[in-house]
Amino acid sequence: MERPTSASYSLNGSTEFKHNSVHEIKPSPSSKRVKLGQENTFAVERQDEECNSHAWTANQVENALRSKFEGSSEKPEEIGNSTFDSESNEERDSDFKVVSSSGYSISDLTVFKYCLGGLTDRALLLKEVATSASEEDLLRFANEVSLYSGCSHHRHQIMIAKRLIMEGTKVWNSIAQNNRAVHWDNVVFEIEEQFMKIACCSSRSLMEQDFELLRRIAGCQEYIAQENFEKMWCWLYPVAFTLSRDRINTMWNFTSPKWMEGFTKEEAELSLQGPRGLQEPGTFILRFPTSRSWPHPDAGSLIVTYVGSDYTVHHRLLCLDYTYSCQEGSTNVKSLQEMLLAEPELSRLGRQDI
Repeated sequence: MERPTSASYSLNGSTEFKHNSVHEIKPSPSSKRVKLGQENTFAVERQDEECNSHAWTANQVENALRSKFEGSSEKPEEIGNSTFDSESNEERDSDFKVVSSSGYSISDLTVFKYCLGGLTDRALLLKEVATSASEEDLLRFANEVSLYSGCSHHRHQIMIAKRLIMEGTKVWNSIAQNNRAVHWDNVVFEIEEQFMKIACCSSRSLMEQDFELLRRIAGCQEYIAQENFEKMWCWLYPVAFTLSRDRINTMWNFTSPKWMEGFTKEEAELSLQGPRGLQEPGTFILRFPTSRSWPHPDAGSLIVTYVGSDYTVHHRLLCLDYTYSCQEGSTNVKSLQEMLLAEPELSRLGRQDI
């Protein structure tokens, strides 16, 4: 059967951005988000599975938006007796200075819905907003969502939305050729080509186990349909985009020593094994979380998997805000490798020779 030529990247309401076939240990209340470059970084607690630092309640978000509607002089950061440091205040003040030359076209109600919606709701909203909004409008939308949700990690997912959707549509149309489903073996080459293009990588290709993971995320068997492709693309694109960053791209291309393992948790844990079991405490490797897909705030983030002092394997989510905020090509900042090795619980890579 054939599909219309004008295939669109439709994130319909039935699409769930979680992968039941991919097993990932869910962060417990004691799990951590590591902020590199700060003292005691492993003591920064991340309370919830959903990235939601300084989260506001529905009433607080609604009150903040109402204050904006009515032109209230009350500052949003003071609502609900929430306190922030001066640096955060300066960032929030600057959020309101992003003004679109054509007039801000994204309503405050849309901001409100995004802040309180689930992953599927957010994906549908972003699809609707990103296809028509300008980059400038998306920047302001991202800043306001970060402000009213209390979580800055939403910003990155919103800013990549337009490219993710447009490139996903283009790739699927190229693969499908008006067919409803395509044999998996016929899409592998196109997926790898697009991944390497987005990741700006020409020396390291995907492995067989990487493609098996992608198929599990897509939820397909021999044939892949558009819905399956969308699930896979919403995981793969943020990962490839992260790898395109200069400081991270360099680490991905290293094979000796190998800083980043394949996409699966099993591969990472295997690299920490020695002839007689786990290697010494402090041995670590980097990987990507397999259960985080766009627009989840942690999609495309890195996880450090390491052997703790208790001789068990630990997994910690890295905060890449510092890396994203640094200008590409800047020489007066520490590399990600240097910051990782400066951590007291990390001392050596799990894969020294490949």
